[in-house]
Amino acid sequence: MARKGGDWPLHAIYLGVILLLAGITLKSVESFTLTPTATRLLSRHAGPSTDTAEGALQSMIVENTDQRHMIRPKGWVGWGLLSGGVVLLAHGIILKVKK
Repeated sequence: MARKGGDWPLHAIYLGVILLLAGITLKSVESFTLTPTATRLLSRHAGPSTDTAEGALQSMIVENTDQRHMIRPKGWVGWGLLSGGVVLLAHGIILKVKK
């Protein structure tokens, strides 16, 4: 039998915890270095088209070397995830207590 309020408070708590953990991770590291396989995948799907000169050169370099892409997240992304996680977590706890 379904509860009257649904499962929204639990979903908010779970999503809040996930966002908090992601925010803490982004605030605690300076950069992420991808593997050569992930770099090739990223180049194929998010890079410039191979029809252009830049895309063809990038594709040739990535496919023929062990090039690794480094991702440096902006500082505000971690803070945004942390604050969103806190808001969702607090909202879920408040809704859970009100029942």
